[in-house]
Amino acid sequence: MIKNILFTNLRAKSMALIMAMALWFYAINKHTGDIKEDIQLTINAPPGLTIMDTSSDVISVALSGPQNIIDRISDMIKDNKIKARFDIPDITDAEEDNFKRTIRLTRRNFNFPRETRLNSIVPNEIEITLGRLESKYVKVQIQKKGTPALGYEINSEFFYPREVLVTGPVNMLNEADTINTSVINIRGITSEQNRTFPWVVDIDNTISIVKDGKYISVPVKCEEEINVWFHVTEQMGTKAFDNIKVNVFHPINYDFRVKLKEEYISLSLKGPKLMLDMLNPKDIMAYIDVSSLIPPGPYNQAVICKIPEGLEIEGNPPESHVDIVETIVEKE
Repeated sequence: MIKNILFTNLRAKSMALIMAMALWFYAINKHTGDIKEDIQLTINAPPGLTIMDTSSDVISVALSGPQNIIDRISDMIKDNKIKARFDIPDITDAEEDNFKRTIRLTRRNFNFPRETRLNSIVPNEIEITLGRLESKYVKVQIQKKGTPALGYEINSEFFYPREVLVTGPVNMLNEADTINTSVINIRGITSEQNRTFPWVVDIDNTISIVKDGKYISVPVKCEEEINVWFHVTEQMGTKAFDNIKVNVFHPINYDFRVKLKEEYISLSLKGPKLMLDMLNPKDIMAYIDVSSLIPPGPYNQAVICKIPEGLEIEGNPPESHVDIVETIVEKE
């Protein structure tokens, strides 16, 4: 019985299903919507030329169409599924190194879904400046950002090659002397990161000049990579330390009295700046050993200073005037 219900009047049931689907599609397509969106414009120059400037690279469009498609347009633009593109045809009548052209945009420059209607393009005309291309060797300039770790500095740098072949607009390359590398991040590096192998960096694909008081930058092409070596060392410095107490060393049961004219001295040390900044005057042991001195008598004696390894005294070692006198023993 169930079989008879399912398979009876198949033609009528199929026609009813087709009509229902047609009505559903009709209802969807009849319900339309509108949208305005901004789209990035890509302009491709013909061989031998490059785009130097455009009056606008963002196009505002107004669309209408089935609501379900209109609802998806924004996401399609974000996902780069809808594009604005203009391919400039070959130009054979140009005589100057750079020249202007006007291009006009139509629906053919967009890949909108066929169900949509393009109501407006703003702007629909774009002024572009084209430049002839040439190749030229220019000097390389290293770009860095950040600073080495505290207490370290780049002592020297070396890179190779020093010049690279760059392809770009004729009038720009005629005035350009250098091109930058991509930025090298040197933040926090220390001498432990000195490399026997180089940093390998790309060339920045733009070249810049100052013209008529304005900073002008245009895209160029360079396929070479630059090998860069940095030599990182500790920062060296000098620091003065005051009020360092001078101690006196002598044998046990020493029968003489020692007087120091300079009980406190000043000391100037040089070495790694980080060590100097961390050093405290109390950490410096200063003393005079009178064991080898024959009393009595005054002496000018060098002060012995125990300082951390890696540091050294700047100038001559400090001295102190020492007076050794015999102790008077009272008779009983």
